[in-house]
Amino acid sequence: MLLDRPTDCLSIRRFPERNKIPDFTTFSSLLRITAKYEMPAVRSQILEVVRDAYPETFEGLSPSKPLGERVFSGRAPHPNEVLNLFAQQGLTSALPMAYYMATRRGPNSLMDGGLPRRATLSPEILRSAVRGLMTLRQVELNETHRLIFGSKGSHPCSAVDCPSRTPAGTAALEAYQSVFDHVVDSSQLGTKVLEVPQFHEDHGGDLPGCVGPGICSGCVERWESGHAELRKKAWATLPDVFGLG
Repeated sequence: MLLDRPTDCLSIRRFPERNKIPDFTTFSSLLRITAKYEMPAVRSQILEVVRDAYPETFEGLSPSKPLGERVFSGRAPHPNEVLNLFAQQGLTSALPMAYYMATRRGPNSLMDGGLPRRATLSPEILRSAVRGLMTLRQVELNETHRLIFGSKGSHPCSAVDCPSRTPAGTAALEAYQSVFDHVVDSSQLGTKVLEVPQFHEDHGGDLPGCVGPGICSGCVERWESGHAELRKKAWATLPDVFGLG
């Protein structure tokens, strides 16, 4: 076999370079070669360099590291390209995240007729992606609405002038709607349900304010905690919503 030749082993050890992920074209070629010539050890090494970008666990979704197609050197591929490659190569552990990254841009991106063939999804993959997108979008809308407009339960306001103290009042409803639009509408009909939303924004003062005017820090902390649970819940559903379960 090709892998048994010492010179090939030496060249493989030097590529991909340590801590450097190759461009997507090179990565794709290497992945297909290792499948064609049955080189599991080398294939595992190649896949390891992108494992962090397409994690298998919720704990792997660190906001401090690049996720999805942004991890590759050079030009970032269209997420459809990555999804097609992973599906063709049977990378089941990475497929949930690959589907999610493709759906973030919404249906227009999934079905863009101007994309090259390598980024055009097959009818089967497209159906799974659109179905999953609609499900995640509904979860995102419903759960964010419940989180922001719903009962505070055992989480009282930390400021006497917080609009949430009179949740049916005009000021509270306007602030709530501002936060809801900021978190959900930013996805532009795609979904960003796994991303950490920014409930704070810089108004130029010493402390950041909430994207909903006047909302106290206690309410913001409750929303942040609740959205962390939403992300965890959404992550657990990915295999099922994309028909991978």
